[in-house]
Amino acid sequence: MRNILKNSAIALVASLLMFSCGSSNEDKAGTTISGTVENPQDQGVITLAKISAGKREVLDTLYLDANNTFETTVETQGPEFYQLNFFNAQVATLIVDSEDLEVIADGSSRNGKLEISGSKDMEYMEQLQDIMKKQNEEVQKINQEFMAARNAKDDEKMKNIQDDFLLMQEKKKEDIKKKVEEMLPSLAAIQAMNFFNPNDDFQFMKDVADRIAEAHPNSEMASFYKKQMDEMAKISVGAQAPNFTMPNTEGEEVSLSDFKGDYVLVDFWAAWCKPCRAENPNIVEAYNKYKDQGFQILGVSLDKKREDWLKAIEQDNLDWTQVSELKYWQTPIVQEYKINGIPFSLLLDPEGKIVAKNLRGERLHEKLAEIYGDKPAS
Repeated sequence: MRNILKNSAIALVASLLMFSCGSSNEDKAGTTISGTVENPQDQGVITLAKISAGKREVLDTLYLDANNTFETTVETQGPEFYQLNFFNAQVATLIVDSEDLEVIADGSSRNGKLEISGSKDMEYMEQLQDIMKKQNEEVQKINQEFMAARNAKDDEKMKNIQDDFLLMQEKKKEDIKKKVEEMLPSLAAIQAMNFFNPNDDFQFMKDVADRIAEAHPNSEMASFYKKQMDEMAKISVGAQAPNFTMPNTEGEEVSLSDFKGDYVLVDFWAAWCKPCRAENPNIVEAYNKYKDQGFQILGVSLDKKREDWLKAIEQDNLDWTQVSELKYWQTPIVQEYKINGIPFSLLLDPEGKIVAKNLRGERLHEKLAEIYGDKPAS
């Protein structure tokens, strides 16, 4: 089920670094970036920007000579991501380190010709682009097959397609892990992390961040990415969930630590969140099945209006403890728990440690059956 997304530093890094490249040599302070624009535009300019700590900072405006070429020099203490924006029509993302780079750009189309050469990292990024392109084609084909099966009301074929897709994704993930091992410690490996899910692959992603940061101690981006992963480690599977206290529907203070001794699902949701409301019947079913065996739920609402919150609780039959500060995305715990979208949930063991994240649909029932058995207590 799709989440309602909210911008985060990591999401911003991922969006800014699409199809980027990296280098590991940090001996040279200055790097020459030269290039040719085959179809320059009459309007607009070419800008050079640095991507650092999830932000984009324009550093310079570049001008073409009579041959439609340009050249500039960038000084850096370690590999960093930069972007060339051609007339707001095409963007080239680079990693600037010690190797001179050459760019050939169409300059008039987002998907126009774009060739970047000069470093091993560009070869890595080209390989990632090929993987992404192939994956997009495969997903498009599978979607078409799934839609055809759905239109034919062929449930068995729909399930087979879904199963085959999951197997394909797991195999591709293993292939990309091998490719990442070849890339490291290149910053290009950061871009490869877009193929992985922090809920399932966090330790691998954390190891990659650590190795990149160790190899490039002077790189702001390497340090920033490691910092983000270190923060996420606080809510990774196996970590102790940070305690928090919020008022319940009666205005009484409730703490997460109050639930120690039982398995508890910490469910972040809101009345305005359609995917949350769609998932609620599934959570209600799980709660009713296992509550007599000690299973508890703590609902944490990101609502703004008290009346909407209370109405949704009643409508969806959410018969468990609910808390909210009614501060929407400004709820402090959102930052501490690194919540980028809702619904978002954590399953905690009796000691308060995270055992699973974002269990929805059948996955929630399967995990609870693993813990409690298939049948509720009589």
